[in-house]
Amino acid sequence: MQYIKQLGLILVFAFAGEILARLIPGGPPASVTGMILMLAALGFKILKPEHIGGTSDFLSGIMAFFFLPAAVAIIQNFDVILPVVWQLLFIGVICTFFTFFVSYGTVRLLRILLKRKK
Repeated sequence: MQYIKQLGLILVFAFAGEILARLIPGGPPASVTGMILMLAALGFKILKPEHIGGTSDFLSGIMAFFFLPAAVAIIQNFDVILPVVWQLLFIGVICTFFTFFVSYGTVRLLRILLKRKK
């Protein structure tokens, strides 16, 4: 019963995100809006991690299952993707390295700023 309540809370935030996304034209997607609302509720201590912890751990554990439909669709439409597959791989590799170095630089900068603050 506890997990059903936790799932209900997660779905309430997802539904609130859907409503806000429809009210705000050109705003972020509904799923992102719902996550921002949940983050705000957690940040302002309206919602405690214990309220959603068990279900969120379970959903994180089976996350790969949610990507199966997308993977099957890619395999089914591979003939459409084949002409540009090298471009996609190139972009993926470049973005991975770019993300790594930006994250590294951010951490280095924050460490320097925190040392100066002390």
